[in-house]
Amino acid sequence: MRGHTERVALRRRVARVLRWIEGLLVVVGIGLLAWCALLVADASIYQRIARRSLALASGEAPPLPPVPAAAPTRPVPVRTPMVRIGSPIAEISIPRVDLSAVVLHGSDDRTLRRGPGHLENTALPGDTGNVVIAGHRDSFFRPLRDVQLGDDIFMETPRGRFQYQVTEMQVVRADELSVLEQPNEEVLTLITCYPFWVLGNAPDRFIVRASRVDRTPGHSAIASPTAPLIPADAPVMAEAERPAEHKAVVIRTKRAPDDETLVRQAIERFRVTYNARLVSRNDVRTGGALMFQSCDIAIDGDQAGAHCETASGSADDGRRRVWTLTLQRADDDWRIREIVAAD
Repeated sequence: MRGHTERVALRRRVARVLRWIEGLLVVVGIGLLAWCALLVADASIYQRIARRSLALASGEAPPLPPVPAAAPTRPVPVRTPMVRIGSPIAEISIPRVDLSAVVLHGSDDRTLRRGPGHLENTALPGDTGNVVIAGHRDSFFRPLRDVQLGDDIFMETPRGRFQYQVTEMQVVRADELSVLEQPNEEVLTLITCYPFWVLGNAPDRFIVRASRVDRTPGHSAIASPTAPLIPADAPVMAEAERPAEHKAVVIRTKRAPDDETLVRQAIERFRVTYNARLVSRNDVRTGGALMFQSCDIAIDGDQAGAHCETASGSADDGRRRVWTLTLQRADDDWRIREIVAAD
């Protein structure tokens, strides 16, 4: 009788423990669901606000500054316009896979939770170079799993609408930095984790590369074999005055990058190479990879100088530093001769 009583008491204690565990799991589950709902709501609200900001910026974009009549007699430092982390820069859309989202500037965790992030120190839509955008595979960039060669990608910005076409897709390692290189052409690179079905951290990256294909005035276009080329400096005629064979498309030749653009591309090549060496030596500090917040550039003939300030949270243990780079013209490009970093 005593043994039976002890077994009943033991079963009751076990039942109470199981009920307690069951209640705890329910509370944890509700908490996780509430947290996920909060993240989704935050992203949705921020996307709505960002889309409205882009619409306002498109309608109130300031006019371009007038071109000076003569070049200055001495080099003048030029500061890259600063874009605040988390601010909207464009709306990306891929109609065939039903992808549409506002791109935010930055690649930190908070920004990527709210939308695709434009990587710092890469080109902006419409500029020569590589526009690099990263996004999570389980949210904004999930439709990329269905993308195909030839798909159209549109970037709506306050500066205008730019069209790209998918030319390449590949899977690379997570530490592969060659996809960030800045070429002398207008390209777009989309990055997300791979495989798409993996839970948690994915080991690889899925890369979508696209080239600029639209025919916005002032940019290159693909000429038809039968369409005659019209020089960029030809007098502008009204539509009714143009011959029938000239009414289709005005083709303008693409201008070569200027010296400032080439200098900035040389600096970006150094930054990418520097970060690649940190990765190869497992020497990426807690501050993260090297990022330049701004660069002041002065060009004098075949010589150039640049003073670049690192962003907060960059390499060198998170300290802000100023990198002074001396460059020399080399044929049609620029090469770095000397680099000095100081606090």
